[in-house]
Amino acid sequence: MQTRFVVTLLALPAMLALHLALQGQTVQPPQASIGTPARKAAPGATSQQPQHILTQSFPVAPKPKPPTPKPATTTATPQPATPAPAPVARPHPSTRLPESASTLPGAINRNVIVLDPAHGGIDSGSRIGDNILEKDVALALAFKLRSMLTARGFNVIMTRDSDAPNGDTPPAGTPPAVLALDDRAGIANHARASACLLLHATGSGLGVHLYSSELAQVPVENQLLPWLTAQAAWVPQSGQLEKALATALTRARIPLVVSAASVRPVDSLTCPALVIELAPRTSDVTTINDAGYQQRIAESIASALIFWQNQVQPPTRDVSSSGSSSPAKAAQP
Repeated sequence: MQTRFVVTLLALPAMLALHLALQGQTVQPPQASIGTPARKAAPGATSQQPQHILTQSFPVAPKPKPPTPKPATTTATPQPATPAPAPVARPHPSTRLPESASTLPGAINRNVIVLDPAHGGIDSGSRIGDNILEKDVALALAFKLRSMLTARGFNVIMTRDSDAPNGDTPPAGTPPAVLALDDRAGIANHARASACLLLHATGSGLGVHLYSSELAQVPVENQLLPWLTAQAAWVPQSGQLEKALATALTRARIPLVVSAASVRPVDSLTCPALVIELAPRTSDVTTINDAGYQQRIAESIASALIFWQNQVQPPTRDVSSSGSSSPAKAAQP
């Protein structure tokens, strides 16, 4: 009896809904909770009543999956890094040094002339007449030569261009210093010039006296040269330079004396080297200071050097030679 009553109670809503439907009224069924899944219809059944939105199944946001643990990375035993080969250092062109003759053994710089005005400072040289000093005459001739050579495109290096070496002004009451002979030779040897001219003056004789070294020539120039005989390998070239200057001076009608003498520091020079000693133009010793006379000599020498720079050849250099470095200072005294 109770069972029938319960069944009847459960069927009342359905019967009421049917009754109202027949009368054209609609009753909403009981709402289902959001997320409650809708029941599936039996296979083959046709749904006669649309299902309300609230009775449909709402998608539930999936739970975030826990991050997949990354596989443990096996720590490899550190291996010593192989250093990359160091790049070859190449100096920047703005700071790269030029390949001048002074850095190329056995080469020669054809465009360079070294002038060495003898004496200077407290070393006045010989006295010519009553008030003419050799150091002043040598420097005056050097200035004229430098002007002529520079005008012809030469690069002129002077061991001094004033009474004191390097133009230094000595303190008041102190005599000017003297440039050592070895220092003069060092300047010339470093330049590897096509000609090194040692300028002197004398009150004896007339015109110009040319002197080359008295050393006996040697066939090759060694890497290490005894300082006092470094000129030996250059004797043949110095002899040819002497002939070139003698020819030019003779054409200019300058009285000339050509000889050989070991006047320091000519024997220590590693370049074609000559001593040019200026004498008075006439028996009057004061004519040694004649500006026109000195100008003619300078022009003759400069013209000869124009042709000489294309003829000069360095001696054969023995790159396999060796020797003690103590006496060998041809490049730097």
